Amino acid sequence: MSELDLELKALGRRLLWTMGFSTRVDVQMRSYVPVRSRGGRNSTGFESYTDLDVLGIAFSPGFQTQRVVIDCKTTKAGSTERMFWLRGLADFFEADMAYMLRSKAVTDSARQLASRLKLGALLPVDVEEMEKLHRVPFDFRMGPLAQLFDPALIAKQLENSRQIDSRLQPLAEYVEFDYWVYDPYRNLTQMVAHLADVRSLLNPSNPRHLGILFDCIWLYLATCAKAIEYVRVTHISDVDQNLQAYLFGGQVALREKQHLATQMRGLVGNDPSVGSVLPEWYPGLLELIGRLIRNPSLFAAAMRYAEWLSFSLTIENPASIHTAFGKFSQPTAAKLVADVAGFLVSAAGLKPSFRQAARAVAIDDFLIEPPEQFPGQLSLGDVND
Repeated sequence: MSELDLELKALGRRLLWTMGFSTRVDVQMRSYVPVRSRGGRNSTGFESYTDLDVLGIAFSPGFQTQRVVIDCKTTKAGSTERMFWLRGLADFFEADMAYMLRSKAVTDSARQLASRLKLGALLPVDVEEMEKLHRVPFDFRMGPLAQLFDPALIAKQLENSRQIDSRLQPLAEYVEFDYWVYDPYRNLTQMVAHLADVRSLLNPSNPRHLGILFDCIWLYLATCAKAIEYVRVTHISDVDQNLQAYLFGGQVALREKQHLATQMRGLVGNDPSVGSVLPEWYPGLLELIGRLIRNPSLFAAAMRYAEWLSFSLTIENPASIHTAFGKFSQPTAAKLVADVAGFLVSAAGLKPSFRQAARAVAIDDFLIEPPEQFPGQLSLGDVND
């Protein structure tokens, strides 16, 4: 990744924050594919689809997910062909808008094609003009939040997130790759399962491990928003039944699972403890969805808070929500972040002190100001396992 690419990605992230989005840099996509070895045996491997430079996510009051994608390149060569690629990528992500951001001039043919394909073609000067069109309540280019838009720190965050214990690799690969290609409803269970698989390895006193948890929280908030969108348009007066349906991919799939469970219980003497359809942690998910569904206006802020905490912890320079966002921080949105953390800790069986560590950077600082001798810093070393 070149330094110029990083500068464009940082610029793209800043534009999306100005527009009200929460962001993710470097989204990688791949899938499992069958591989035939020389001996004729079949196995599975990975095939990379492509990568996305910057993804922005926001939410309407009805929990419809809004997405914007930005493709960043330092040359204008091949920009016309790249437009078709970007259109396909935007369709895959169901993006409402996509931009091609270049450091040098975009060809005239590419600009003409952009209008036809409903894409945007931007130079850095265009980004600056677009930012002037959006009013933001505070200047996040100053203070701790400015780190989000520092190319060197973005590179450090990406490098640190990939330099982890090899035993945590399955979780890292799910977060970086597989989450994006799974059917959205599957991520309600896949996230819990992947965290549970490494629960004995994750240490709440390790800032990077806590950063991993907040990264999972960011992704789970996006997943919950899709679930809530489904519930709202199908049968909002019966959240429980429709959340169950979404968990299994629809009403038909749910009925099939319930029928199979009934048959299994019949085979073992109608034992109600056998053949349960729902995971043990489902009541906690239902409670979490209930809290989130009552606070649609706070979803975007909660996503940004999780993004910030994951970033700052991964670069090992943590600052709490209250410290980073100051008087513009929203305690209720921060509480939603802590609620998601509590659910994932409980459902995946993580060390209980993860809950306290998450609260320390999410909500406790609203009640207790950070020590004056360490402004903006939080010590995680004294958190017990």
